[in-house]
Amino acid sequence: FKVKGSGDQSLVPVMARVPEEMEEVLASDKTQDTLQLDSLVGHIEDIILSNEFSTLRENFLKKHCHLFDDNDENKLEYMDIFKQYTNLIEGHIEKELSSRASGFQMSLFLQELTSSCALDGEVFDLLMTFTDFLSFKTAMLEIKQSREDGADTLEDLLQITSLKS
Repeated sequence: FKVKGSGDQSLVPVMARVPEEMEEVLASDKTQDTLQLDSLVGHIEDIILSNEFSTLRENFLKKHCHLFDDNDENKLEYMDIFKQYTNLIEGHIEKELSSRASGFQMSLFLQELTSSCALDGEVFDLLMTFTDFLSFKTAMLEIKQSREDGADTLEDLLQITSLKS
């Protein structure tokens, strides 16, 4: 191996005696903001895949599922419950991020996300399902049906669907 780069440029390892157009980049320099964003995304993934989060979400759904019906027309109370749900989910994620990342500020994080291309991926697809009313209503109806069928957990009922067309 030889190392290409000098000074403040990133160091990029390349294979010896390989023409420059065939060089393979094995490492690259990332900005501090990108590294912090990557770290926060990792924390979000840990949070939403945790047992604590699953239990929090499942308990909320179980508590309110009896109010939902499988009709095309939605009752006004559904939106109030959905607002409570999104506040619970967002509040939990923000609290956990604040405890895991010193100096975390949600407003700065959201600003960084909107100016980044990091919004692709399974983590963000899953996050989108937590703020999508139809996904919420579907989860409520699945919990309601599972309780009527005698099942008691969400584990086998979760389905992650991309909201991208």
